[in-house]
Amino acid sequence: MAAEPHPAELEHAADTAHAAADAGAHGGEAAGAFPPFDATTFASQLVWFALTFAALYFVLSRFVLPQVSSVLAQRAATVKSDIDAAAIQSAAAEDARAAMERATAKARGDARAMIDKARTDTTAKLAAEQEAAEARLSTRIRAAEAKVDAERQKALAEVPAMAASLARDIADKLVRA
Repeated sequence: MAAEPHPAELEHAADTAHAAADAGAHGGEAAGAFPPFDATTFASQLVWFALTFAALYFVLSRFVLPQVSSVLAQRAATVKSDIDAAAIQSAAAEDARAAMERATAKARGDARAMIDKARTDTTAKLAAEQEAAEARLSTRIRAAEAKVDAERQKALAEVPAMAASLARDIADKLVRA
């Protein structure tokens, strides 16, 4: 019993036959050979590879690589100068910050000294005014005490005369009654 071939196998066999016929029509090349691995063209491929490599190396080493190197050197110089400028500006900013802190500390010290001086002056003025007020009050108190003493002495001096006058008035009233 022979098995009948599948229709896909029949199509594959037909495609293979057609490819072989096309290869024969196009100069007799084998359908499966990859041209770079073809032994008949290997020597010429090596010569062209060497010539192409040498030309590419010459163009790159003489024209492209010097330009790339100069661009890289210029870029490195630019970056270095930018970093140096940034370091200088950073140092200047740090100096300015330190100067500002010193000026702030000095201003605070000056303000504290002015406040202390004003407090001392005010305290001294208040003490002087208080002493002057106490001296004026002391003088008034002494004058008032002297006046009171003088009035008391005058009143005490008039007491015997008033007592005598009163005693006469009482005696007159008693005698008349």
